[in-house]
Amino acid sequence: MTVVKHAIAEHDFVELLDRVGRWDAGIKGTVVRDYGGAKLVEIADERGASLDFVQVLESGLKLISKYS
Repeated sequence: MTVVKHAIAEHDFVELLDRVGRWDAGIKGTVVRDYGGAKLVEIADERGASLDFVQVLESGLKLISKYS
């Protein structure tokens, strides 16, 4: 059985696996910049207003959905 790991890229929807700054694990956001092993994630409220931007190693993120 082959396991395919999808790389996290810009515009993907992700979840934080660990606390980052003031944001607890489980917070969801959108990748807005891809720095290779690290991603810049936008945290927004339910209306889409930006609350914060955090840089996170890809290993600290869980892919929720790919941008298509």
